Amino acid sequence: MSIFWKQFLASVLIILITISLLVFLVGGELRSYDESVTGEMLLTSAKVVGEALRTAVEEGRQVDIDSLLKNVGGRTDMRITVIDGRGNALGDSHKITRPRESYSDSPEVGEALSGRIGKSRRYSSELESDMYYLAVPVKDGSGNTIAAVRTALPLGSIWGKPASAEKRVVYIGALLAAIAALLFFVVTKRTLRPLSGIISISEELAGGNLDVGIPVAGNADEASRITGALDKMARNLSGLFKELSREKNQLEAVLGAMSEGVMVISSDGNVIIINKALRNMFNLKEEPGRKPFWEIIRNRELTRLVEGVLEKRAPDSKEIFYLYPDERHYFVNVIPLDSPDREIIVVMFDITDFKRLEKIKADFIANVSHELRTPLTAIKGYTETLEEEAYESPEDREHFLGIIKRHTDRLINIVSDLLVLSEVESRDTAFGDAVDADVEEINVNEVIKSSLEALRSTAAEKGLEVSLSMDKDSSRIKASRFLLEQMFINLIDNAVKYTPEGGKIDIRISSSDGAVLTEIEDNGIGIPKEHLPRIFERFYRVDKTRSRNLGGTGLGLSIVKHIVLMHGGKIDVQSEEGAGSKFSINLPYSYRISPDDLVPSDHDKV
Repeated sequence: MSIFWKQFLASVLIILITISLLVFLVGGELRSYDESVTGEMLLTSAKVVGEALRTAVEEGRQVDIDSLLKNVGGRTDMRITVIDGRGNALGDSHKITRPRESYSDSPEVGEALSGRIGKSRRYSSELESDMYYLAVPVKDGSGNTIAAVRTALPLGSIWGKPASAEKRVVYIGALLAAIAALLFFVVTKRTLRPLSGIISISEELAGGNLDVGIPVAGNADEASRITGALDKMARNLSGLFKELSREKNQLEAVLGAMSEGVMVISSDGNVIIINKALRNMFNLKEEPGRKPFWEIIRNRELTRLVEGVLEKRAPDSKEIFYLYPDERHYFVNVIPLDSPDREIIVVMFDITDFKRLEKIKADFIANVSHELRTPLTAIKGYTETLEEEAYESPEDREHFLGIIKRHTDRLINIVSDLLVLSEVESRDTAFGDAVDADVEEINVNEVIKSSLEALRSTAAEKGLEVSLSMDKDSSRIKASRFLLEQMFINLIDNAVKYTPEGGKIDIRISSSDGAVLTEIEDNGIGIPKEHLPRIFERFYRVDKTRSRNLGGTGLGLSIVKHIVLMHGGKIDVQSEEGAGSKFSINLPYSYRISPDDLVPSDHDKV
């Protein structure tokens, strides 16, 4: 039930109760007033009759008394009876069908014969009606009570007048109640009309619509003050929610852009916030909701770390290793937040690349040491042999000198390749004029021809068939001639070294999507599939014995990849063991350096 009907019905009930009390009180007052007036009339009549009949009573003229009473009683409804001192009736205004022998037992008569005014209300068996009696004493000249005059009226005739008046009061009260209810209906409707608008506005605000139009009246009543307060509250809440939304979006943007995994955990161990990076770390497809953290991270060491921080409220960190689905290393930092809800924040740094780099650095140092130690040991040993002249013939001496020279050349080649690799790497990170110092517009066809010419004799010795296919219209690019020659010489030299006698090498140059595509393909020994991801690492060899025998340093392909990246290009290799290899190099027409393109893969970094 609405507040309007509650208030209206309550008001109508109050009006009805008030009118009913008014009718009851007015009726009671009317009854009291009519009874009082009737009593005065009975008293006056009794006194008048008593004075008029005093002489007749004293002389005992009963006939005159009765005649006078009959004459008076015929004109009014009042019953008048004269009673002597012994209680006998001397006369009565009404004809009595069942006359009484004595009236001395009537209380009002007894009071009157005692010299006092007597009153009584009771049922009269003679008249068969409820009566109101009043008796006054009649005294002689000496003041002695000689008789009593009793007047009486039926109570129905007394109370009939107030009852009629009460009906009129009830009718008037009902009419006033109806008018009051109608007026209250109109007034309440007009008073509560703004309340319905306020309720509607409040429901809109509760539903989240803070832009709802709130009319504010100019008067200063309560409804206007409420609508004004609602309007102010809506504007303040709208501004606050917009600010909170902006901060939330900023926080989500920051967390989403972070490469570190971030997770906020409540004091009871449930996840509150988790960013995109951490979802990717654990391969979560959607928001986990308020799940327990151990259902998400699923790592015993990390679980212990988080539980320890939740219990001790002290920051802690640890390096965690995941084996599935991939081998990953994480550095986890867990910090308790100084907030009322006592949350903690877990920050996970992916250090897999750093671990891999550490291993590559260690491998590089071991490989360099091994590559340098072997020729140095041989040089030192044969040098000591020559110093001690521990050889049997001049031919042995020449043989030892040849070995020393060969290992010296190998050291020179290693150092030379390391210097070239160092120079290329320094250009990868050195932006500006220094990078473009030796950049010029060159013809890739010419560079390929000169590189191939340098190795043609070696290829001829093995009886290799070398074919060169060139696109003359799209072979000019901006690049470093020296570095491109180094790159092509390394690739062609590898093809010559690892292609058996009588094999074939195809070199093709063509245009491809705004770039020059160079393909060097051979039908040599090929590269096993498992070695392909690592062939661009420094000192990495598929067949170490064969590579050393052929004079390789293990740095050629690493140099090639760095040169390609420095020119903003891409290199791809396709190979199958026993079926040959194909290296594809894409170099753009315009020389450019992009920080993203120049970042080598992790296994090329040291």
